[in-house]
Amino acid sequence: MRRALAFPLALAFFAPAPARAEVVPTVYEQVWLTPTQALAVALPGADRVVPRVFAATPDARARVERRLGRKVEEDAWTFHEGVKAGQTTGWALIVEEKGKYHPITFIVGLTPAGAVGEVAVMVYRERRGEAVRRRRFLGQFSGKTSADPLMVNRDIVHLTGATVSSWSIAAGVKKATVVFEEVVRPRRDRP
Repeated sequence: MRRALAFPLALAFFAPAPARAEVVPTVYEQVWLTPTQALAVALPGADRVVPRVFAATPDARARVERRLGRKVEEDAWTFHEGVKAGQTTGWALIVEEKGKYHPITFIVGLTPAGAVGEVAVMVYRERRGEAVRRRRFLGQFSGKTSADPLMVNRDIVHLTGATVSSWSIAAGVKKATVVFEEVVRPRRDRP
C-alpha cells in the first residue's frame, strides 16, 4: 500500500510546472479631472477654448521622433487653444503615456511661446504611484521648454514609489513641448 501512494506523489513532484502567464494587475482607475476641468486648469483665464487638430504627417512625425529619440504612435494631435479677447493665452495637450502597466492620462498647458505652464493628472490607473499628481512633483515642469532635458535624474526628481509614473509623465511633457514646436508653431514662426 505504501508503494501505491508513493508513485502518484513522485509523479506530482517531478512533473514540470505549468507555464505561468504574466500577471497584470487589474485596472484601478482614479479619475481626478474631466477634460473640461483639466482645460480650465491648463488654460486659466481663457474666455474660450478652441480645439485644433494637427495631422502627424510623415515629415512632422520624423522630426518629432528624431528629437524625442523614440517612436510616436499618434496619427494626429489635438491641441486646445486658449483665447481671451481675441488673443491666444496658451495651448494645452491631453497626453496619454504608458505607466508600469496601464496608461496615465494628463494635460500639459503651454504658454504661447511653448514653455510649460500647468501639468495636471486627469486619470491614473495604477495601484501605486498616484503621488505624481501632487504639486510637489508636477511643479518641477513649470517654465521648462523643449530645450530642457525633461528627464528623471537630469532636471526632474522622481518620486519614490512612483518611479515609472515619474518617467512617463516627464516623457509626455517632453513630447508635448516638442510637438508644439514642430507642428503647432512652425519653424518660421519661432523667434
